[in-house]
Parts: sequence; C-alpha cells; structure tokens
Amino acid sequence: MELTKEERLNKLLKILSEHQKISTKELQAIMQVSISTLRRDLLDLEMTNSIRRTHGYVSLLEYSNVEMAYATRRGKNENIKNRLCKKAAPLITNDQAIFLDGSSTLEFFPKYFANKSNLHVITNNINLAAEVNQLKNVELSVLGGNLLYRSKSILGPRAIADLQQNFRPNIAFISCSSLDAEGIYMANEEQKFLKKTVMQCSEQTVLLVDHTKFNQKDYILLSDYDSVSIKTIITDQLPPQEILETIQANDIQLLLAE
Repeated sequence: MELTKEERLNKLLKILSEHQKISTKELQAIMQVSISTLRRDLLDLEMTNSIRRTHGYVSLLEYSNVEMAYATRRGKNENIKNRLCKKAAPLITNDQAIFLDGSSTLEFFPKYFANKSNLHVITNNINLAAEVNQLKNVELSVLGGNLLYRSKSILGPRAIADLQQNFRPNIAFISCSSLDAEGIYMANEEQKFLKKTVMQCSEQTVLLVDHTKFNQKDYILLSDYDSVSIKTIITDQLPPQEILETIQANDIQLLLAE
C-alpha cells in the first residue's frame, strides 16, 4: 500500500535516526519511491531544520532527535487533533487547575474552554499561552525556562523547578511521539523530563494520541502503562490488539474521538 506523505516523512526520520548518515541512492532503495518524490520529501524535512543534505548524502541534525519543528507538526492531522481536544474537553470541570503540554495537538484545546468558569491553566507552550490569554474566564500561568529552538516549548531545569515548586494541577493533558504495547515514547529528552515531572505533580494525566503513532517506537521512554498517573487515553481509532490489551489490563480509560 502506498504511503501518505506524512507516513513517508516519519519513515525517513526513523531511517535517519538509525543510520545517522545515508546516501540518497540507498535511501531511495529503502523507501521504494521515485527520486523526484524523495527529493520533495527531503526538501520538506530540510525546511524544518531536521536534516542536512551534502554531496549525495543525508544526515539527521543532532538537535532534532527526530522531533519535527512545531509549525510542521501543528499542520499535520489538524482535523484529528481538533476531534481529540473536543473529546477531552468534557473531562474539565469548573474551578480546576489544568496543565497543557507543548504538543501541537493541544493548540486546538483552548476554544473548548469558553463555557468553563474559574479555570487555572498552566502551560510551557507560548502558542497555547497566547490562545488562552484571549479568554476572560481563565487564569494563566506560563512556566519559566529556556525556549527550545523552533518548538514553542519552554523546557529545562528552570521549567521543571517552577512546576515542582509552584503547581499541583488537577489534570494534565499531554501527547507523545509514539507508543506500542511496551510503553509511551518521546523523540526529545528535554520534552520527556518536563512531561515526566508534569505526570508526577498532577492528580491525573490524560494522554491524547492519534492513530498514526500506534506501534511506532522512539527510543526515549516517557512512561509504561502501569503508571498510576495515566488515567485516560484519548485517540481517534481503536488501537491494535496488543496495545488495547495492555491498556485494559492496566485499567486505563480509553475514549475514542470518532
């Protein structure tokens, strides 16, 4: 079956994370696409500063750690991300403190806060902060720290210390890079540390993840399924059987945004 553009880009990043540097000829053979299609896909990745092309070879930029730039991630699967946020919105009640992480998925969330009252939103994402700041019914806190290049996310030791010392959210809403039956993964270590701290500081964690991340496996483990923090997973399609069985075995609520 022919891959979609998004699936091709993800596959390219996976290959580059394993090989670090590979010739375009070998890459074309692995991808089984035309040279023109490969050239266009590589150009898209190059525009996000994820890869470098030099003299017939392609390499993954060290900082990217297979996490694509925020602007590119936000534009993918917009309809699905919007449905995930809409499904998550009823979990929020008035007078709650909620944490929204720096994932592009959650940028669609604030528009569903209009009928809530006396919310306190904590975030490490400057785009989300700008959206929430338009709402009169929400008190907003933004973590202090370093702004990761092209990610719109504030990360690092200061952000973690700010979270640990000052906040105890009722619910944290987070996303991830991938998941399989063994665990939930991130593609960036700094994101992992911040989200891990969020899970520890919050009463409960809700994971929003679309079906394209099923049975993918980044090498940075965020959490396994027996963590007491993750109470709910919201997705757009029923997960593969092995993932579904693990979710059910750990008494995690699964909600489908169909």
